[in-house]
Amino acid sequence: MKNRGRVIFFFVLIVIIGLAGFRLVERINQNKVEVVSTAQIPEEKGVPIQIAPVQRGEINSFLKITGLVEPKETVKVTAKIMGQVKEVLVTEGHKVKAGDILIRLDAEPIQLQVAQAQAAYEAALASLEKVKAGPRPEQIKQAEAVMQQAKINRDNAEQNYQRMEKLFSEGAISAQQHDQAKWQYETAEAQYQSAKASYELVKKGASPEDIKVVEAQVRQAQAALKIAETQLDNTIIRAPISGKVTSISVSPGEMVSAAIPLLVILDTSELYVRAGIAESDIASVQIGQQAEILIDAFPQKKFKGEIVTKGAAIDPTTKSVEIKIKIIEPEVEVPPGVFARVNILVKNNPEALIIPVTALTRKGDQLYVFVFNQGKGVVEKRAVVTGVTEGDRAEILEGVQEGEEIVVKGNLTLEDGDQVRVINQEVTP
Repeated sequence: MKNRGRVIFFFVLIVIIGLAGFRLVERINQNKVEVVSTAQIPEEKGVPIQIAPVQRGEINSFLKITGLVEPKETVKVTAKIMGQVKEVLVTEGHKVKAGDILIRLDAEPIQLQVAQAQAAYEAALASLEKVKAGPRPEQIKQAEAVMQQAKINRDNAEQNYQRMEKLFSEGAISAQQHDQAKWQYETAEAQYQSAKASYELVKKGASPEDIKVVEAQVRQAQAALKIAETQLDNTIIRAPISGKVTSISVSPGEMVSAAIPLLVILDTSELYVRAGIAESDIASVQIGQQAEILIDAFPQKKFKGEIVTKGAAIDPTTKSVEIKIKIIEPEVEVPPGVFARVNILVKNNPEALIIPVTALTRKGDQLYVFVFNQGKGVVEKRAVVTGVTEGDRAEILEGVQEGEEIVVKGNLTLEDGDQVRVINQEVTP
């Protein structure tokens, strides 16, 4: 039994050793195959590159500036008089038309002033009509009666004075009695002359000078009434322009005056971007030029623009000139005050020679490209002169011709005459 167990043990051991040996031989054979396969693959020569042809196409040059969007007009609305706010009839964002009522002030105190001025004007008119109409017959008779009575009093006083004069010369009366009779006569004479003058004036009517005086009084009363009515009208604050209400800073019950802005109205019927251009760019920007406007608040939108104004003087502090670019028919409601980036088209070449900017290498102040010689499988280093750069494309003014193939990737370590191999399909600039 014991011998049988040993036999089994050795049998299992032999099997395990055999399997291990088989695996080892198989791995050695695989390694030999790999070594042989690798050795049989020929090594490719040349620097790997990507190329693209020089092509003709349209390229544009843009002047890039930034600014803020502003409305056509901004008006700060103030009261024309001091008063207490009774009603505020609009809210933030409210759209109004010119002439719409925005705020009402308490009008009661001014209504009383208007009533007083109206009464004074009517009284002045009545006086003028009376003066122009002349005296009534009753007034003439009354004045004549007063004159006749004054004449009678004067005649009686004169007779009494003459009598007293005689008696005084005879020594029959005192000097005091004589003087009293004289004073009575002189007083009666003055009263008669006054009554006579009044009668003549009433009978004749007012003079042109008198009428002018009363007419002036009428005009003065009329002006006072107009001022009071204007003040009453000023208790109603209306929209001076059409637009959108913002920045309301007043509430019912508050006192206001002409120095305090109550609200702001923005005329957003037209929108503009106000920006500055550097002194060096003044000559390249003209009224009427087209522009592309990008607004961060609307990242998916591009807006068309046109330069509508250009400043005549340079700001001595910023050394820039202010311009305004009108946003042409925006498709969305752009709020004033947002930041905008403007690309002004300053140059357009529809037949430019164009290459990818990745094809350019620089040494010192000179730019180069590597032109691929397909027949020889080598590259030629060639100096070029560039023009406009737009995005990842560059305009070539000198150095290459249309259709030539240039290296656009793998060119950073190349030298003139290097052998290369192309690893890409055609890349379009």
